[in-house]
Amino acid sequence: MVAPTFSAVAAGMKTFFPDLPLNSGFYRTFEISAPANSIVSAQWPVAVTRFLMPFEKIMNAIFEIWSKILPERAIACSFNLEYLLTGGYDRRQEEKPIFMSYDWLPGGWGGRNGKDGCNVTTACFGTGLMAQPVEGQERVNPILTTRFEINTDSAGPGKWRGGVGVQKTSVLLEADKTVISYICDRERAVVWGIEGGLPSMPHGLTLRRTGTQQDDWLGSVFSDVALNEGDIFSRPTAGGGGFGDPLQRDPDQVKEDVIDEYVSVERARKDYGVVLETIDKDLCEYAVDVAATEKERETIRASRHGWARTDPNEVAKMFQAGDVDTLDVIRKYAVILDWKTGELLPNSTAQFREMFQKRTVAHWS
Repeated sequence: MVAPTFSAVAAGMKTFFPDLPLNSGFYRTFEISAPANSIVSAQWPVAVTRFLMPFEKIMNAIFEIWSKILPERAIACSFNLEYLLTGGYDRRQEEKPIFMSYDWLPGGWGGRNGKDGCNVTTACFGTGLMAQPVEGQERVNPILTTRFEINTDSAGPGKWRGGVGVQKTSVLLEADKTVISYICDRERAVVWGIEGGLPSMPHGLTLRRTGTQQDDWLGSVFSDVALNEGDIFSRPTAGGGGFGDPLQRDPDQVKEDVIDEYVSVERARKDYGVVLETIDKDLCEYAVDVAATEKERETIRASRHGWARTDPNEVAKMFQAGDVDTLDVIRKYAVILDWKTGELLPNSTAQFREMFQKRTVAHWS
């Protein structure tokens, strides 16, 4: 499995330095040190799902290394590619009833030094992978897409915010013996920001059974879950991580993000400390409350170091009680939970907080 690790290093270098020619001299510059029997050097018969999830993490690590060396070209973490597979028997097709839908989504790239991240862009794993047109998918599969739109608040906040991801919702139509499988790896290893920027959001798929009104969180890794006609499944993709302190973002830029529905009015206040007055939502007319914004930013500056040290168990209780939402838990308290039950994940939280302190808190004034 060292070969895919080598490939990921090469892909990260080529992406960060697109003008470098791909030739033998390019490859000779790499010396890969991959500890045996680790995630970057797995041995048979360890399952690696074609190395998709570690591949993009290695690429983002390469981006961060060079961002330190060349800060003028720095870029925060980008979203991970995710795959959804749905298969069964299509009752609309008598001659060829077996169907297999293989779907992936675009998402957001990391904020950059001086620029926001790219919105709704294909993953760094394969920049030639374009989003499939839903009309074509619906023609060959008994799956109807009911929602495919920009995912508001998915971008990691920063002085230069990450790009936004998308939300896709589908319903199973005339099909029998259908199963669904899904893989991503950003449910707990949430896309991170740098230089004081904030993280994005967790990946994961929700399923609503026909005849019910409740969504069941299935998470980011599962296989062969049975689907019935009328079941609705929905998944978001994360945005990119933020670059720089979000309290340094121009309030007028935040207002434009709200107009474009990249950021909600609520998260504009919580993440950027920008207080907006809604004049006419239908006409996208908002105004920055300058005095309230200055006061809100002062409050956040005075409090946020303490928020990031809050007892994770208390955060889990607040989440379970409905006092805070998922983005509060991640961006304000740097805590990782089981997003279905609200149970604290102590090891994931410890790792996430270590990262959060280094990449985010340490850069706050």
